[in-house]
Amino acid sequence: MTTVVTELPSTERGRAGLRHEILSEWTKVRSVRSTWIALSVIVVAGVGLAVLVSNIEAGRWAGLHAGERAQFDPVRFSQTGEFLSQFVVGVLGALIVTSEYATGAIRTTLASVPRRTTVVAAKGLVIAAVIFVVAEVTAFVSFFASQAVLTAHGGKALPAGSSIVTQLKSAVIPVASITSPGAARAVFLCGVFLTLLTLIAFGIGFILRHTAGAISLYVGLLLVIPLIITILPSSISNSIEKYLPSNLGIAMIAVTTRRTDFAGVLMSPTAATVTLALYAAVIVAVGAWLLVRRDA
Repeated sequence: MTTVVTELPSTERGRAGLRHEILSEWTKVRSVRSTWIALSVIVVAGVGLAVLVSNIEAGRWAGLHAGERAQFDPVRFSQTGEFLSQFVVGVLGALIVTSEYATGAIRTTLASVPRRTTVVAAKGLVIAAVIFVVAEVTAFVSFFASQAVLTAHGGKALPAGSSIVTQLKSAVIPVASITSPGAARAVFLCGVFLTLLTLIAFGIGFILRHTAGAISLYVGLLLVIPLIITILPSSISNSIEKYLPSNLGIAMIAVTTRRTDFAGVLMSPTAATVTLALYAAVIVAVGAWLLVRRDA
């Protein structure tokens, strides 16, 4: 009797493809307590700071002169929490990579996957999807909570479609509607901004393979480099500032009432989003290339 031996696909011989690796990475992410703590911080910080800052700014409204009222941006106030959240997502983005290097688990991961780029793709897709969903939900909840606070202080919204600039000419506290020009775009791009920052930290994690180093470099990109650039001659700093990740985030989230603070510096929301996406793509690509070239 002749025995026919059928060769099983690679995914059934113990080697995982992209789908299996995504499921594996999702299991890793959701089974770690620190992930849920970090995601909770994003939500609490996002909504909490939006309510707090909106309450403070509403209380200051009566004492503001015309020039200060012209800078009042109810949409931007609602997304104040992203300043703290950008550091939280950076830690998560780096840890999904560096934690495996710290424990040595990366060797097991790479041994079970036929191509190393599959590991990068799976990890990136999982962490980006998680952050995107949480960040978007937080951004929209923060927006509506913030506008509710402004309304409670006597603020009023103009009919749907009215310009926020027109609202600022009113004697009452301006309240933005989600249909106000630029409002929905700004709130949505807040989630996109945090997701792209996550991927930047994720790529840095593969490049450095060390938790402290990856987080330090990430924080340096957001805080230290902008400080250094501010002490440079204006002829140099003005041409660089618009490309900094922090200013790209402001450009993505700010509405026209806020842009007067950064005249000549901020890009358009679309250009800023594309630029930050290119940063993330290049850094992740470098990390993937190094993963393929180096030993685990």
